[in-house]
Amino acid sequence: MRIVVAARKGGVGKSSIVAGLASALSSQGRRVLVMDLDPQSNLAFMLGGDPTGPGVSDLLSGQTVEPETVAEGIDVLPGGPELASHEIARLDPEDLADTISGWPYDDVLFDCPPGNEHLERLGVVAADIALVVTNAHPIAVVGAGRVLEDLQIRAKRGRRGPTRWALVMNMIDARRRLDRNIEVMIEDYPDVPRLKVRQDTQMTLATAQGIPLFEFAPRSKAAEDIMALMEWARG
Repeated sequence: MRIVVAARKGGVGKSSIVAGLASALSSQGRRVLVMDLDPQSNLAFMLGGDPTGPGVSDLLSGQTVEPETVAEGIDVLPGGPELASHEIARLDPEDLADTISGWPYDDVLFDCPPGNEHLERLGVVAADIALVVTNAHPIAVVGAGRVLEDLQIRAKRGRRGPTRWALVMNMIDARRRLDRNIEVMIEDYPDVPRLKVRQDTQMTLATAQGIPLFEFAPRSKAAEDIMALMEWARG
């Protein structure tokens, strides 16, 4: 599987979803590559890797880069500020997909940055499945809707990219009124599958300590929800 995880608003827990999904897939004996397309480069740290090491920008610049193995079954290519350079901005949207074609992984996960549609498009074009993440904030829901619209347009035009996508409602706590109303806010997308990941301090602690979720808290609420997300992606 080639899975892109996107959100137009920051702070919705997108990178935590990617880290959790990588851990879930590797726990099933699959070999996973995680590619961080975010100039902030948080994802490698969340999985116990070096966020400053050679990464995606070096790869896209034509250099030979070896992903860092951060846990059994999980390799990471970090992001970094170089992803915001003019050289990367000039790349064709298909360059990332072409570069990793034939790489020996069962699954590749692309973590897209908020607010950079070019970097997001590199991940989208390279993927066959998309997970669009939002929390209950109205601005996050609007941003998710824009990603969904772009995916639908690409599919209608027969462009390279995901053929399936779902909306991931993240950090949901039923005790909060806004979270209880999220289903109303996303009612404009009735045909898009909806997946929910509950608020869970265990996921926060896992990413803060750089330990894959299914090593740190395999029986947590978040792990249960991430496993359901993985099963949907696997069809």
